[in-house]
Amino acid sequence: MLRFLRYAAVMLALGCHIPAHAQNYPSRPVRFIVPYTTGGTLDLQARVIAEAIAKIWQVPVVVENKPGANGVIGTAEVARAAPDGYTVGLVSGQHSTLPSLSAHLPFAMTDLKAVAILTKVPMALLARPNLPAGNVAELVAYAKANAGNVTAGTAGPATMNNIWLKSFEQETGTRFLAVPFRGSGPAHIDIMADRVDVMFDAAGAVLRNIQAGRLKVLAVGGTGRSQLLPDVPTLEEQGFPMGKYMFSPSAAVVPAGTPPEVVQKLGQDLLAVLAQPAIRQRLIEAGLEVVGMGPDQADGFIASEIDRLSKIVRANNIVAE
Repeated sequence: MLRFLRYAAVMLALGCHIPAHAQNYPSRPVRFIVPYTTGGTLDLQARVIAEAIAKIWQVPVVVENKPGANGVIGTAEVARAAPDGYTVGLVSGQHSTLPSLSAHLPFAMTDLKAVAILTKVPMALLARPNLPAGNVAELVAYAKANAGNVTAGTAGPATMNNIWLKSFEQETGTRFLAVPFRGSGPAHIDIMADRVDVMFDAAGAVLRNIQAGRLKVLAVGGTGRSQLLPDVPTLEEQGFPMGKYMFSPSAAVVPAGTPPEVVQKLGQDLLAVLAQPAIRQRLIEAGLEVVGMGPDQADGFIASEIDRLSKIVRANNIVAE
């Protein structure tokens, strides 16, 4: 009873109204499909949310990992599922690059309906410990003085850290020497060893190394300072406004055609979970910051991200491997 009262209070605080047609949803198990492997940030997020929302719904919520093709395989399964709210996809910021990087998607983006923008992973502009630059302006000056010789680690051409790098180059008139790695982990090792100069990467992935002084961080992305690194100024604060877009959001999506009342109920319940202090803390510890944007805004947000990222991809001739 106490759990129900707390949940009802959250609903009222959010100004939410649960349509009558959604009162019986869900009445059977719900699948959360993560289009990436187990153990990653999105997978952890899905499991934290699934555990909490199952307590509200009183039905099982099963997380299924369907990795492959940069998220395409799992997302396609969501797009092909019955539009009834019982198959929910959790996608990362990489989702918004699919139309511009994948020539033959097995689904259209219009086959999906966004339910909520859940969290974001803020970007950190990392630098090797002995790089002669202590802020972004100094890095830009150093990169221009050494054009094409300052190295930047990436996890591959179609990854968000490379897209962030290309956006930075485009806006600052710099040119870095991209060094691809098989994942961010090996790149971090080379940056800490002073073998690679810089990298744009998720702040949460390197938090311990930053705190230990093994990596410098020159700036964070987003519209405000990161809860993970509150003492680090944003790119925008330092005079580089493109930085406000440098974060990776996660979203919940369902098949297009899912009844609007089910979409609203699902969105409301997801936001209620994200409003729980214990859940927010668990997500922060995993390197995630809560956004909590509902279904009325989520589709428009993703559409704007697809448009913005496609321009960067086209301008820099980025292709998936």
